[in-house]
Amino acid sequence: MFSLTRLAAVAMLLIAAGGCQGMSPAAPPAIAQGDYPAVVAYLKQRIPHEMGAQRVPGLSIAIVDDQRIVWASGFGYADAARHRNATGDTLYRVGAISKVVTAASVLRAADDGRLSLDTPAGQALPQWEFEPRRTAMHWMGAYPFTARRLLALRPDTLEDTMGRARADMGYALLGDMVAHVADEPFDTYVRRTLLQPLNIPRTGFRLAVENDESRELRAAGYRRGVPWRETPQSNEAAEGLWASSAEMARFSSMLFAGGTYQGRRVLNDESASAVLNLETVGNGLDLECRLALSWLAAPCDQDYIAGDSLREHSGATEAFHARWLLAPRDKLAVLVMSNADTSEPLVASVSSLAMNLMRQAKHGPAQK
Repeated sequence: MFSLTRLAAVAMLLIAAGGCQGMSPAAPPAIAQGDYPAVVAYLKQRIPHEMGAQRVPGLSIAIVDDQRIVWASGFGYADAARHRNATGDTLYRVGAISKVVTAASVLRAADDGRLSLDTPAGQALPQWEFEPRRTAMHWMGAYPFTARRLLALRPDTLEDTMGRARADMGYALLGDMVAHVADEPFDTYVRRTLLQPLNIPRTGFRLAVENDESRELRAAGYRRGVPWRETPQSNEAAEGLWASSAEMARFSSMLFAGGTYQGRRVLNDESASAVLNLETVGNGLDLECRLALSWLAAPCDQDYIAGDSLREHSGATEAFHARWLLAPRDKLAVLVMSNADTSEPLVASVSSLAMNLMRQAKHGPAQK
């Protein structure tokens, strides 16, 4: 039986969805070079319509051109029961996108001389932490289990669920290694060395105590149309990150600047490049999308993304979907996050549309 809170939330979702549909926006116009306001204006029309048609409660988006956050905003409800609107600062569970931040933390520990990428995990961890994982690690197939090899764990195909499970286990071990060499909890190390220098105070693997601002910004997830309570993740390094589109836009700018942000060095240039470009696919694997360090390296679908290689990472949990697109050569990024189990098609279409429009604004209509 539904509680009154759940019934109220469902009612608010239906009202919001019904009020957003209307007439479908026209096809996007040709965007003149430098006309970012036209990109934003079109997306402001298109996103609410698509949300209403697909009955998605809330969505947040950020678009980035190098060191400039062009736009960060939200649509619909972060929490329908509490009448809390989604904004660019709303926090969502971003699932496997967590791996990008974990990979950066490993490379930061290497930059600081705390962790050698080629030291076996058995030497980087005390026996009481290492031994319980030994049997599972042999299944991962990354012997001798160095950080470098664990970062390279990947599925053999896009549908390889066992390969994804091995990668999750590898990233769990990487989080343990970073926490041990830093002598502090993994989330604390990530916040101190990566997120705080980027002025990212709310994103993290562990939300702060009740009544903290981060708790108030957290989106409520919806599964099958009703509120869903997210449980703590045992493997936070692989899929436990809570993030906002606006804050992760700054992370994108840092990568585009070779590891610096507003004059502060966050990663060495080589490490920032590795986060975007380290290939982890075995020779001879014939895929339209190449798998890079915790990314898909596109072009993946010529229907909506053409030209130079992109980096794409999606994340999903029981009640959230997120997608992060970067065009390294153009230094463009799009982040889209939503709080429903049914929102994957919307997140994919909005992020792809936004990247296409941004590329037009960057180069003019001739390059899409």
